[in-house]
Amino acid sequence: MEKPIIYTSEWLAKTPETIGVAKAIFAALDELQIEHRELKNTKDYWCRDYMPVCVSKSYGMYTRYKYSPDYLIDYKTKQKYITEQEDACKSIMEHLSDYMDIVFDGGNYVRCGNKVIMTDKIFSENPQISANTLLTDLQWNLLWPIIILLPWDMKEPYGHSDGMVAYLGDNKILLTGYWKQRNKKYHKRLLKILSAHFEVVELPDWKGSDTWCYINYLQVPGGILLPCLSEDFSCESDVAAIETFGKLFPDSRIMPIYAYPLIKNGGAIHCVTWEKYPNRDIVFSDPACAFEK
Repeated sequence: MEKPIIYTSEWLAKTPETIGVAKAIFAALDELQIEHRELKNTKDYWCRDYMPVCVSKSYGMYTRYKYSPDYLIDYKTKQKYITEQEDACKSIMEHLSDYMDIVFDGGNYVRCGNKVIMTDKIFSENPQISANTLLTDLQWNLLWPIIILLPWDMKEPYGHSDGMVAYLGDNKILLTGYWKQRNKKYHKRLLKILSAHFEVVELPDWKGSDTWCYINYLQVPGGILLPCLSEDFSCESDVAAIETFGKLFPDSRIMPIYAYPLIKNGGAIHCVTWEKYPNRDIVFSDPACAFEK
């Protein structure tokens, strides 16, 4: 299996509150013999949201987009944290493309073979485009997958699908158990939508307001970097999550990472990492080649 290079923003290891998280991520990747590098010219330690999305791992196709998130651009004090995608990519990708001329967010993109899961926040981010036109362009002209839209839980500002689901392979999807008791109607809607396309595996509903974090893990060959809430991984939900993920991924090492400095600000391990496969660039070819086999 080809190993990806894992990138993190240079700010992850330079920001005082996240230095420990960076060291733990780097140490875990080193143990797994996964190469990791830092992105330059970034404005914040998050990076998933503004980096290109991989249209197909099999064919090494990535695409850029307009990164203009309302959770940053609508606040003067936060606009300084908007990273220019071209600046972040210039040192690692020779060819850049403005192919997706829409407002998009890498955190709202979970690739599942020939399907992509997004939340319907994509419509409010592009109000100048009709919903039908936008969906048609995404499905047939830009990403070329089957688009599966989940309803956006508007109680949280980001609308990121990578905080809701993760792909397990073999047409199986992992769904966070966060809403099982907190919002039963919403949970039922998610199950109905997802079960029409996938075999759904649900995480337990662990108690605590931050237990959504476990779905925001990073999978690499041989290992799962699992965000945890307690420094010694001893809180009840951490212990349960480590056990659960061990059963879900019996052939991978479960690498717990104390990630509360990220979690308290709305993200976890997947949000601060981005993978690129060697010798692949932002290129485009026949849309028929974009589907993973």
